[in-house]
Amino acid sequence: MVIALVFMGVCIGVGVKLTPRVLKMLRHVLTTPPPSQSSSRVTFRPDVPSRSGTPASTSRPATQPTPKPTEATPMPDGVPDHLPVRVKQYFLARSEVAFLAALEACLPPGYRVFPNVRLNDLFFITTRHPGQQKGTYARLRDKHVDFLIVSLPDHQPRFAIELDGASHDNAQQQYRDAVKDVAFRSAGLPLVRLRAEGTYTPDSLREMLREHLSAVRA
Repeated sequence: MVIALVFMGVCIGVGVKLTPRVLKMLRHVLTTPPPSQSSSRVTFRPDVPSRSGTPASTSRPATQPTPKPTEATPMPDGVPDHLPVRVKQYFLARSEVAFLAALEACLPPGYRVFPNVRLNDLFFITTRHPGQQKGTYARLRDKHVDFLIVSLPDHQPRFAIELDGASHDNAQQQYRDAVKDVAFRSAGLPLVRLRAEGTYTPDSLREMLREHLSAVRA
């Protein structure tokens, strides 16, 4: 009996000391709102790496579709799928390469040389008569001049140079040369003819072309 009374007294004393602390804890629990469901969710972002340096998401990347091979474009009627052609090993002959180097070295700044220029790309047919247009185009077709000199920056044609080799001595080539002479004379563009067998240096070409270069400067 005495022990029971003592135990009850101890409990009452302890309860009195703990009552303020217990009440404070209860007040805190009652006044704190419960956590929302959205804040308790964990969002995984595949583009943000984890602390270990590896991506947080373990999902596999999307598989890229395999590109289909390009199908050959069908040729129009009359056009073959292949032609018996190949690229020339040299665009210019050895003598033309040496002449071009000397020509470029003799020209003052502000000029540029173009080799093998088609006459149809150089001249504009001025007549409106259908027959004359057709005839002039036919005479200019498949003909070119060896070197065209233009002035910069507008690339305006100034004069041309033709190298006459042994092939220019036959009748057929002389006819073609005569057509070139008439075309250049009609357009008012000087054409300088030089022998292909000659040896030319920048100084010698500069002296030969002095007249044309001085006319360009003027």
